[in-house]
Amino acid sequence: MVNIICALITAAATIICAVVAAQENKLLKAKRQEENLAKKRTEEAKLQMQMIAANSDLTVGIALALQSGRANGEVEKGLAAVKSANSKYTKFLEDLALDTINQKEESQ
Repeated sequence: MVNIICALITAAATIICAVVAAQENKLLKAKRQEENLAKKRTEEAKLQMQMIAANSDLTVGIALALQSGRANGEVEKGLAAVKSANSKYTKFLEDLALDTINQKEESQ
C-alpha cells in the first residue's frame, strides 16, 4: 500500500513538473518573439528616420537649386541619399517578409 501511495505521489510530481516546464517554455518563446518584434520595430524606426532625413536633404537641395536658378550638387546628394534609404528600407521589408514566411512554415 505504501508503495502505491509513493508511486502516485511520484507520478503526480512528475506531471506537475512537466506542466510547469511546458508553461515556462511557452512564456520564454513568447518573450523571445516580443524581443524580436521590438528589434524589428527599432530597425524600422531607424530606417524611417533615415528616409525622412534623406527627403529633407533632397528638399533643401531642390530649394537651393531653385533659389540660385541652377542645379547644384545638393540635389544629386539628396537623390543619392533617398535612393540609399529606399533600398535599405526595401531590403528590410523583404527580410521581414522572409522571416514571416519562415515562422509560418516552422509552426506548421
